[in-house]
Amino acid sequence: MKKGTSVVPLIMGIIGGVLSVPSAICSGACAAGLTSLAGDLSGTEDVSAMTGGAFMGLGIAGGLLGLIGGILGKPLPIPAGIIMLISVALVAVMAVPTMNILGIVSAILLLVGCALCFAQKKEEPGL
Repeated sequence: MKKGTSVVPLIMGIIGGVLSVPSAICSGACAAGLTSLAGDLSGTEDVSAMTGGAFMGLGIAGGLLGLIGGILGKPLPIPAGIIMLISVALVAVMAVPTMNILGIVSAILLLVGCALCFAQKKEEPGL
């Protein structure tokens, strides 16, 4: 069985996943606040609470997937790369509309870790 040789995807995935959790909390609060300021819509409280919850859920799910992908980065680099690519999509959807810099940084870290999962050389098992 071939295994990855670099620990960089492991480190990038763990750091990106950990950074995206507080980013998700901030994005959820910002999305709820921006939606409540949007205007004179009927039922604005319900819409803002649902929007904040959706953004927070996306960020936390992306962070947990980033952590799982980071942990799997060394023993299983290809599945870890796929998991981290899904994580990048979730974190970016959460961070870009709310202009959350911490979320954008964590998405970039996860993307670099994902790229390194696919690009790293594999080691052959010893005889």
